[in-house]
Parts: sequence; structure tokens; C-alpha cells
Amino acid sequence: MRTWRHIKLRTKSASALIKHKANIDRDFNQFCCLNQMTSIFFSESSKNIGGQELQLLEQAVGLKAKGYTPYILCRPGSRISQEAYKLGLNVEFVAFRNAIHPPSVLRFANLVRQHRPVAVVCHSGHDANLCSITVHALAKLGLLKPRPTLIRMRTYQPGPAKAFTYNQMFDQTFTPSQALKDQLLQNGSVLPEKISVLYPGIDFESITAAAALGLPAELDARLNDLQQRPVIAHAAMFRVEKGHSFMLQVVKALLPQFPNLLYVAAGEGETRHAIETEVQRLGLSKHVVLPGMLNPVAPLIKRADVLVMPSSYEPLGMSQIEALGLGVPVVVSNVGGLPETVQSGVTGYVCPAPHAPGALAAWVQALGAVLAEPHKARDMAALGRQAVLAQFGKQSNIDGLVGNIQTPRLGRS
Repeated sequence: MRTWRHIKLRTKSASALIKHKANIDRDFNQFCCLNQMTSIFFSESSKNIGGQELQLLEQAVGLKAKGYTPYILCRPGSRISQEAYKLGLNVEFVAFRNAIHPPSVLRFANLVRQHRPVAVVCHSGHDANLCSITVHALAKLGLLKPRPTLIRMRTYQPGPAKAFTYNQMFDQTFTPSQALKDQLLQNGSVLPEKISVLYPGIDFESITAAAALGLPAELDARLNDLQQRPVIAHAAMFRVEKGHSFMLQVVKALLPQFPNLLYVAAGEGETRHAIETEVQRLGLSKHVVLPGMLNPVAPLIKRADVLVMPSSYEPLGMSQIEALGLGVPVVVSNVGGLPETVQSGVTGYVCPAPHAPGALAAWVQALGAVLAEPHKARDMAALGRQAVLAQFGKQSNIDGLVGNIQTPRLGRS
């Protein structure tokens, strides 16, 4: 027979259970909210991989160490997805065929609403425009509150800058050099406070460790051949502005002084086939090696006598910074942000860009000096190492990015 005391105890136990369940639900909801608010998207529409894409991965790894949950949004089959998986990063596929590709818009919109990122960091053209347009549209419709911070990593600017893009589409745009920032601000309508310089952060310790790793067998054999010296390394995507064709002219001009010279151009890209044809036409097959993409490229740089960056356009460049970090001499073009990384005659040589008058003679002279006096060149590179370690420390880049990833405000549109 149930007594009033039994009923009272059971009622009290039921109330406690309900209260306990409510506490669990509250804690779970708080956990979910916190987890969403630490998600961050990195978008990249390029299928190939180069300095820009590697920097994206470095940022994602750095933010993961700070408690964020990064997601790499990229095309199916892209090289960056393969590297992201190796680093244990989350990957979500979006086609990114163009800025208003409907399936990509729907896919991205679903991902944003699912993960509620605190920020979307965009890199290439198609993904940047698509992400910005979609986020603004969702916010206007009231489907995305709060709205994530929209950050653009602008590594180059083809043609005049459009004020609307920088003033309205993104909360902040980062350039990798003062030179590129100045280029954007040539349009007086672009708001200066919307553009900031964020020098890339480089993990010099990892680069040093990677430099001790092996290389593909065929390339390793060529570098072990003491009859093929000195070695000029060039690590860049095969695009017209990277100066591969110009370097072939430089190599040909250096052969009378260095008859066993070896030029190794690592990378992939649209102009590689044309460069292969030009190598044959110039009769340089014994002096040129095109090993394709090397990841890491540090083992090649470390074993080179000099690294070159003969670009005709370069917002900053990464390879020459990595080379100096390894104490390897460098020769770079006097364009974009390259002079911000090398002090000519002190930490390396800065020469006229390939399109400038007298460029060929200047490059032949500079490289001749480096290769003829290797001890002096290494002393200059040692000074360059001290400079880049201070200027491009990994932590400064991550801290600068974190400082702009703020918890979104409900009123932001």
C-alpha cells in the first residue's frame, strides 16, 4: 500500500531527475555553441598547390593548436585536400567552379549553417567571391545570425583594385607585403583601414628538419654527381610571371664560366610543357632538371648553391625566405615584396626583373659572383637567416590572424 511519504519521495526523485536532465541539456547546448563558435573555414579553389596553399595549411594547423576547429573547403581531387588529410585537418569539398555556381552556393550555405564558423578565410578568386556573396545573402535573409567574419587573403592583384570588393565584400583583407598593400591603395576609394599587411608565418624549425629528408632517386643521383656543379634551385609554380623562360637564358649565358652548371626547377603548372620544349631548343637538356612538385622542397634548397626568384610579378614570395632560413644564398627580382625580404648586397642580391632593361646581364653578374665566391655568399645568407627569423616568425602570423577573428555581432550585415 502506497503511503503519502512514498508518493512524496517518488515525486521528489522525479523532480530531481528532471532538473538533472535539464542541466545536462543546458551543458550540451553550451558545448555545441562553443564548438560552433570555434569553427573556422579556409577556402581555396585552386587545384594545384604552391606557397599560398601551403601558407593556408600552416594557418589552419596554427589555429587548431589554439583551440579552433579548422575546415579546409576545396575542390574534389585538389592537391591541398591531400596535404590537409596528412595534417589531420577536416576537409569539406566544394566545386568552386565560379563565383555563382549554384551547386557550390548550396553546398557552402549548408556547411556554414551546419558548422557556424566564427570566420571564413578566403584565398583564391572563385571561392572568395562565392563565400562572401553567400554569407552576405544568408545574413540578409536572417538565416545566419551571428554572421562570421569575412577575411580575404590577397596574394596578388591583377589590374586595378575595385573598391566595392575590399570595402563591402570583406571585413578585412590581408596582403603579404607592403608593396601589394600600396598597389591596392592606388585606388583612392579603397578604405585604408580595410587593408592590412600580414607577413606569412614560417615554421623554420620544420623546414630545417625537412631539409634532412631524402629526394626522389633520380634527382638525388643528379645532385650527388660532383661533376654537375654548381646547383641553382628554383622552386615555384610554372606560370609566365615566375621567370622560368628567363632563367633558361641566364643558365645558357653562365655556361662558359660554369660548364657543369645544373638548374633544378621544381614545381608544376601551366607553362611546364612549354619550358620542356624550350630546354630542348636551347640544347640545355644536360643542365636542366624539372623534377615536378617536391613536398617538401627544403631538401632541394638545402643542397643548392643558390636559390633564385626571377619573377616579373611577386607580392612577396616564399622560397627565398625559406632558403635564407636554411642559410642558402638567394638572388631575387626587384619586384613586389621581394625587396622586403632581401637586402641587396647584404643578405643576398636583388636584380632587375626579367622585363627590365639590362636584366639578363645583371642576373648573370650576380649569380656569377655568388657561384664564384661561395664562402662570401654563405656569409651573406647567414645574415639573411637572422633577418627572416625575426621578420617571418610563425607565431606573429597566427597572432595577427587571431586578432581579426572576433566573435560575430548579431547586428553585422
